[in-house]
Amino acid sequence: MRVVVPELRVADVIFNTSILLDALQQASAEVYQPQLVLFPELCLTGSTCGDLFFQPLLQRKALENLARLQEAAQQLNLWAVVGLPLALAGRLYDAAALLSPQGLAGISLAAQPRDFSGRHPNRWFAPASELPTDMIDLLGKRVPIAADLTLQLPELISGNLQICIGDLRDGQYDRTVSLLLNPCALPALAEPELLTAESYAQRAQAAGVLAFASCGPCESTTDLVMSGMAGIAEAGELLTETQLLQFSTQSASIDVNLSAAATPQVNQPPRDQSTPSLSQTPFIASANPFAQFQRAFAIQSAALAGRLRYTGIRRVVLGISGGSDSSMALLVCAQAFTQLGLDKKDIFAISLPGPGTTAASKERLEALAKLAGVTFRIIPIGEALEQHLKDIGHPLDVFDVTYENAQARERTQILMDLANQSNALMIGTGDLSEIALGWCTFNGDHMSMYDPNAGLPKTLLLRVLAWAGEALFGAEGAAITQQICQATISPELIPTGTSSTPAHSTEASIGPYLLHDFFLYHAIGQRLSPKEVFNLAKQAFAGSYTAQEILRWMRIFYSRFFSQQFKRSASTDGPQIVGLSLSPRGGWMMPSDASAALWLEEIQALEKSVE
Repeated sequence: MRVVVPELRVADVIFNTSILLDALQQASAEVYQPQLVLFPELCLTGSTCGDLFFQPLLQRKALENLARLQEAAQQLNLWAVVGLPLALAGRLYDAAALLSPQGLAGISLAAQPRDFSGRHPNRWFAPASELPTDMIDLLGKRVPIAADLTLQLPELISGNLQICIGDLRDGQYDRTVSLLLNPCALPALAEPELLTAESYAQRAQAAGVLAFASCGPCESTTDLVMSGMAGIAEAGELLTETQLLQFSTQSASIDVNLSAAATPQVNQPPRDQSTPSLSQTPFIASANPFAQFQRAFAIQSAALAGRLRYTGIRRVVLGISGGSDSSMALLVCAQAFTQLGLDKKDIFAISLPGPGTTAASKERLEALAKLAGVTFRIIPIGEALEQHLKDIGHPLDVFDVTYENAQARERTQILMDLANQSNALMIGTGDLSEIALGWCTFNGDHMSMYDPNAGLPKTLLLRVLAWAGEALFGAEGAAITQQICQATISPELIPTGTSSTPAHSTEASIGPYLLHDFFLYHAIGQRLSPKEVFNLAKQAFAGSYTAQEILRWMRIFYSRFFSQQFKRSASTDGPQIVGLSLSPRGGWMMPSDASAALWLEEIQALEKSVE
C-alpha cells in the first residue's frame, strides 16, 4: 500500500494529472500486489481553488482526466483513490473515486463538507445527503456512490473497505472496517496540542488498517499552509509516514497483507479525565513547547517559500526596526531562501530610521542583518517626513496620530517602491495580536505583499523568535534575539530627545500583550462572553493583575477589536499558524461597522460589580 502527497499546481488539472500518473507508474514497480495508492482530497484540482470550483471548465477537465487515471490503473493493475470536485444533478460534491484494475469501482462523497477550520459548512460543496441516488453511470461504468462509501471487495481485502473524505476528527468513519482510506486536506498548524501523523492515526485506532493522505504546501498559501501529512497505521500504530511541508512529491509505502486483514474489535480508548490547568499563555504549549516553535517557524518558512515559488520572484524587501516582529520576518526570509537554494544577498533588509528611532534599536537590527548574511541598507526618513508634513500644513512639533502615521506610510511607500525597482516581494511584519487590536497604520505597516507573521500572536512570536535565533545561528543568534525579545515594545514614532529609550511603550498605551492574547484566545477563539473571559482571567492572573486592571484592558480589547475590523477587511495574505485566524477570507468574517455595544455593556456591569 502506498500514500502519496503529490506536487501540484492549484487549478492546473493537466499538470496535476501528469504528477499522479507518474506516481502510479512508480507504484507499479513495487514488488507486492495488489498495490493500492491513496492520493489526497481534491488532488486533481487542488483543495484550495475557492470559487474556481464553480467553474464548469475546471469540473469538466477534472472528470476528463479522471478517465486518464482510470485507464492507467487498468493498464498497471492498480487500485487508486483520487479526489476531485464532481458535479451531479445541479450540485457540486467533494468526491473521491476508487479506481480498480477493472475500472471505476465506486465514488465516495464527503458527508458534511466543512471549511478548513472544521467549524462552518463548506461554501462550495453540498452534503452527500442531497444526492438522490446511490448508483451513478460514470466513465462507462455503473457504480455505487455514497457518503463515506463502504464496499466489500474480496479481490482486494477481507472485510469491508471504507473511504472517508476530510478530517477524521468528526468520527464519521466505521470503526469496524478492515481498511479505512482517508483522503484529506489538513492545514499545518502549531497549536499547543500538535497534530502529528501518530496522533492522527490514533484517532482511528479501532480500525484495522488506516491510510491517510493530506495535500501539501503546493496548495495556495493565501491564508494557510497544507501539511502534506500522510501515513499508514494498523490498530492505531503508525507504520510509516511522509515528511511534512515538502514541495516535491512525497510518498510512503509498506507491505500490508490486505487479503489477510482481520475485522478489528471495537474498543473505545479511555478518555483523559484530568483537568488542564489554566494558562496565562494559552497559545503556547505547556508540554514540549520547542516542538511547537519549530512547527510554527516551519509553517512560516514554507508559506513564504510557496509564495516565492508561485510568483517566480527571487528577491524580497522588508523594513527592519530592531523590534521582534521585523526580526521574526527577517529570520523567516532567511530560512525560506535556504530552503529554495536562493542567495540570501537577495534579501534586502532596510532600516528606515526616523525621529523616534533609538540607538539600541539600530544596534540590534544591524547585528541581526549582519548575522543573517542579507543585504543591509539604511534610508533615513527624517527629511521626507518633514517635507510631507509641510506639504499638508502640519506643525512639525505636534506629535499626534498624523505625525505618527505619516512615518509608517512613508516607510511603506519606500519599501513598496524598492520592491518594484528590484522585482522583489515586499514582506510585511504585523503579527496576529496587532491585527486583532488594529495596532497598525492603515495603508502603512498594515499593508505588504505577503505577511508571514500574520498568524502568530505576540506571546508566541516572541518565543518562536528566540528559538529560531538559536536554531539558525547558534549562541550568537540566541544572544541577539534574546535582546530583541526583552526590549520595550514600541513603534518608536515620537522623538526621544536625549533619551536612549523609546518615548512611549505600546503596552503602556493599549495594555499588556499577555492579557490581550489571553482575551483573544478565549473571547474570539473559544467564543466566550466577556463575563466568562473575565472569570478565567481572574483565576489565571491572580497576583499579577487586579480585577480592575483586567477589566480596563479588556474594555480596550473589545473596543479596538470591533472598531478596527476595517483594517482586517483589507488584510494582506499570510498563513494561519494557530487554531485562530482573523483573515477576512474565511478565518473571521465580520462587518466593519458591527457594534460592540453588547460586549461593552457586559463589561460595564462587571466594572460596577468590582468597584
